[in-house]
Amino acid sequence: MDKLHAALVAENTEGSRRTLEALAALANDPFQGAVERRVVADDMTASDMETLAAREAIARAGIDKDEIGLVLSHQICVDYINVPSAAMVAGKLGLPQRTMVMGTDAACNSFMLQLSLAQAMIQSGAIKYALLTQSSALTRFPDSGEMIDAWGGDAGSAVVLGEVSEGRGLLSFSHHQNGNLWGALLCGVPGKRWQDDRCVIYSEDRAANLDMVVRMADRAKQFVGEALEKARLAPSDVSFFAGHQGFKWLLPVTQACAGLAHAKTVEHFHYTGTVSSVNLPLQLAVAEKEGLLRPGDVVAGFSGGTGMTWSGMAMRWGR
Repeated sequence: MDKLHAALVAENTEGSRRTLEALAALANDPFQGAVERRVVADDMTASDMETLAAREAIARAGIDKDEIGLVLSHQICVDYINVPSAAMVAGKLGLPQRTMVMGTDAACNSFMLQLSLAQAMIQSGAIKYALLTQSSALTRFPDSGEMIDAWGGDAGSAVVLGEVSEGRGLLSFSHHQNGNLWGALLCGVPGKRWQDDRCVIYSEDRAANLDMVVRMADRAKQFVGEALEKARLAPSDVSFFAGHQGFKWLLPVTQACAGLAHAKTVEHFHYTGTVSSVNLPLQLAVAEKEGLLRPGDVVAGFSGGTGMTWSGMAMRWGR
């Protein structure tokens, strides 16, 4: 933490200053803001969680499942190394065998990439509906000694995408990567190949890990700003902000840096911990159920994933 504090002080940007203040407020909390987390049942797989979420998403969308032409899945802790959960979900749902299924992996940023890929397929006319699923079974990783041991949680989510009326739906994205930071946070075996022993979550490159944390808020400001600009929107147009919650402080800090302090949010870190690529779809689902999101509302989103990738997004809610 001393190195992180020094790096934030040296960076001296709006984002680093806000991050420093937020970390100071959690300095005496060993769980860094996590109060509860959900743990998947021993007899349930990650793809089971995705399938349950998918059934609810399809029912809420009011569509015929046989019209789904694409399933994209992401698992942070996979059921099997060589089997995408998209195939397992499609089988459990009884989707037509002509359905295209594949895994999409951008770690915690996978949902944003799924949205972009599915949007392109729908706009091209290749498919009518896409089903996107995400799962986090972080509690199944053995403890590594990293701080994330205390706040990694389990959850599953699903989203149905289809054509909407003009001016609604996904408006723009801003996708970025820096592959030189790949070692910031890994699932593997320190000093060995992942096949050699039980995988844990750890940092291979401490400098990259510092970069990830120190500059996260400023990246949110840049990439959300780019997405809004592409959509010809201003921060003042945004009604709801959905942000990655890899840490308790991350959502409010990125929201403030992006100039979206006025926007509604759903903070869930205190009762879920971080749930990887489930973070954003969980917020959207809760916001819709609780009336925080209404048709016509402008939504801005930000997420990042190890590798590293980051995405900003703008959309107008509703059909």
